[in-house]
Amino acid sequence: MMRGMASIVTMALALLLAGCAGLAAPDGTASGQDGAGASPAPAAAARPDDPSEGRRVLERAVAQYEKGKFLEAIRLIQESPEIVADGPAVRAEALKTLAFAQCVAGRRPACRRSFDALLVLDPAFELAPAETGHPSWGPEFDRARAAAKAAPGVAPRR
Repeated sequence: MMRGMASIVTMALALLLAGCAGLAAPDGTASGQDGAGASPAPAAAARPDDPSEGRRVLERAVAQYEKGKFLEAIRLIQESPEIVADGPAVRAEALKTLAFAQCVAGRRPACRRSFDALLVLDPAFELAPAETGHPSWGPEFDRARAAAKAAPGVAPRR
């Protein structure tokens, strides 16, 4: 059963990270600020002394997010097979960062799907106190959490 769940989570993460159309900003660039103003960066998990390639890509994505380059953060995460190949902690942090970037970039359906995948990967996941209630991603996380509680261990159909 756990092996099947791991396969589902890996497949869902791979699909989410495989990329999606339309990541270019209106001016045609691959990155840019969404105009939503500054948002707190996703809380960083503890980092090992020698980070994996997936962790290094994630750190670059978080740095882009912190600069307000949300679309570039999305692109880095979605185009990184290293994150998919990394451990569950890196995958979970990547999904959270991806969801945050998607929400502040105005991509709420994609944000929700990222939170759905995160909660399949880690059903006990909770946002940090400083992250809860954010006007961009807070409602999407709350809906994903409610759906996960209603049907634990089941990936929502979209």
